[in-house]
Amino acid sequence: MRKKIIPLLGCCAGLLAASNLMAAEPVLEAQYKKISSQEIPGNIIKMVGDDWMLITAGDGKEKGQYNTMTASWGGLGSMWGFQVSFIMVRNQRYTYQFLEKSKYYTLTFYDNKYRPQLQKIFGTKSGRDSDKVKESGFHPIDTGYGMAYSEANLIICCRKIYGDKMAEENAIPELSKEWYFNGSKDYHKIYFGEIVAVWLKK
Repeated sequence: MRKKIIPLLGCCAGLLAASNLMAAEPVLEAQYKKISSQEIPGNIIKMVGDDWMLITAGDGKEKGQYNTMTASWGGLGSMWGFQVSFIMVRNQRYTYQFLEKSKYYTLTFYDNKYRPQLQKIFGTKSGRDSDKVKESGFHPIDTGYGMAYSEANLIICCRKIYGDKMAEENAIPELSKEWYFNGSKDYHKIYFGEIVAVWLKK
């Protein structure tokens, strides 16, 4: 019986992956080439910490329910046999509610010429009371695994596999005082996502 179940599960997984890829807009394949997670170029520490990235989560372009924020914390690595990304988001951020509900999220990286949009729009304004995408002039792409933007030079699509609240008592004292000293208890939540697709600008 087991021999019959396993191929069926594999078939279902394949159909799901195919349906996601079919949902991607033509512009994605026209402007980007798909690479493996091991082929991601650049220094990810600099790319996240210095150059910044955008985190996007939500239901996709068709439903129009998604939000994007600038982030400079996070990274890439391996966990539980998966190639993963990890990100941290405070629960006060509008993107947080989309991350909580969404199965997928994307990380997108940009040339320095887009720094003003990352800093002054996606990094400062809230999607609760402004249309950040319209103000930025960015062009949304539905990757099939979440939303991204055609201005990005790198798109990493992730399937959320774990999330947990960061706790002050688990940090060394000097970090607790530096980051959570005001008693607000506004801790970040850390998410791990399996990297399911990577697109590099041609």
